[in-house]
Amino acid sequence: MSARLPLFLRGLRRLQPPPGPPLRLRAPCRASSSGGGGGCGGGEGLLEQRRLRDSQVGSSRGQGSQAPPARDSIVREVIQNSKEVLNLLQEKNPTFKPVLAIIQAGDDNLMQEINQNLAEEAGLNITHICLPPDSSEAEIIDEILKINEDTRVHGLALQISENSFSNKVLNALKPEKDVDGVTDINLGRLVRGDAHECDISPVARAVIELLEKSGVNLDGKKILVIGAHGSLEAALQCLFQGRGSMTMSSQWGTPQLQSKLHEADIVVLGSPKPEEIPLSWIQPGTTVLNCSHDFLSGKLGGGSLGVHLSGLIAENDVSLLAAALRIQNMVSSGRRWLREQQHARWRLHCLKLQPLSPVPSDLEISRAQTPKAVDVLAKEIGLLADEIEIYGKSKAKVCLSLLERLKDQADGKYVLVAGITPTPLGEGKSTVTVGLVQAMTAHLNINSFACLRQPSQGPTFGVKGGAAGGGYAQVIPMEEFNLHLTRDIHAITAANNLLAAAIDTRKHSNR
Repeated sequence: MSARLPLFLRGLRRLQPPPGPPLRLRAPCRASSSGGGGGCGGGEGLLEQRRLRDSQVGSSRGQGSQAPPARDSIVREVIQNSKEVLNLLQEKNPTFKPVLAIIQAGDDNLMQEINQNLAEEAGLNITHICLPPDSSEAEIIDEILKINEDTRVHGLALQISENSFSNKVLNALKPEKDVDGVTDINLGRLVRGDAHECDISPVARAVIELLEKSGVNLDGKKILVIGAHGSLEAALQCLFQGRGSMTMSSQWGTPQLQSKLHEADIVVLGSPKPEEIPLSWIQPGTTVLNCSHDFLSGKLGGGSLGVHLSGLIAENDVSLLAAALRIQNMVSSGRRWLREQQHARWRLHCLKLQPLSPVPSDLEISRAQTPKAVDVLAKEIGLLADEIEIYGKSKAKVCLSLLERLKDQADGKYVLVAGITPTPLGEGKSTVTVGLVQAMTAHLNINSFACLRQPSQGPTFGVKGGAAGGGYAQVIPMEEFNLHLTRDIHAITAANNLLAAAIDTRKHSNR
């Protein structure tokens, strides 16, 4: 590990805010490789403000204050593990370079610099999309949707005000890119017990890690979560209950808050403590962790608790470890993405055939079967959303960018069906080709697909007929395939007619 991270961590350790009015960093934010709205500039002045804060902290810290837990060693361990996993992935996939995108609405950039340093140490690329502080819900969602469709980005985190965390915003994220575990799908997987299939809130994981690394036995403990909302509250409850703790949730305005604080062994603050709530309500010896969203979004709000408890007081600890765990989630997301790109059996659900006797006509067979939606088929065979161009419900073109994504995969077998004279029943090249693919895919579970040329309208309306196969081995919808498909044949016809007209005009004009 380079020497940069320990120095960075030591600098952050001196950033414990002093008692008194909250301080805010107002250095303009900078975007590392992507731009957005206003409110972004250089990072000058941040270190100057840190030195000023350090001097204030040194003069305000008195005897009896607690040293933070072994946060730095935990962060180093998380980042080092993430770096090792990423190196292993890149040994097998040299071109793989995961990218974490962070959408930030605001001008506070402490967390931005933390994310930047940790990502660089782990070997990740990171890009900040900076929006004005007063960005609307629609503007934030618009940026999220752009990142969702960007195949170069493997993870997305939101650094916005608490008021902007609406269900509409959170669920606009693609679950597979949700490194903060805030979407309903990822939360549902966590509640269901399928934590290995999703990313868990790094803030909730940081709380658990700090407690367990500090030697706190969570089994049987009474946990009080105050002021947390939405995904953070749900994730904390799931993780604590999974470790045998009895979890209670409360808001700051709850009438029974004082009695709950007296009973709690561990108190987790999900939002800043109001002035009217006295610290004397917290019993001596209580373990207190502050994961206020004001800090996590880059605002050093609320200050230190400033009460001499024998338990753990962690504010910066939670936020820094959460940033490291977000990097770990990002590496896990990239690993899942790579696994999906590797060769695997298609999760294909084949349509059932119901052969009739006597066999109906080709058109009747085609119309009796309901085609599978082409976007569903694309997902089953591993195509990404931006790799297909859909025409209606049952047709799509595949983009050539797919070749670049799959260039490292081994080539498959190429089977050419040619030189077959059709039988009186119409069993020719197309019918044999479709029948072979049906047998290999539906019955032998071999990934295979048929490649047929588009029929020409001349033979289709002549003696030969269509070229979609026949009987129960045909392309459906048969009439669409034979007549126009994606209308490319019409474009060829128009181009041929245009060229013929140009040649004819040239001949007549030169007479």
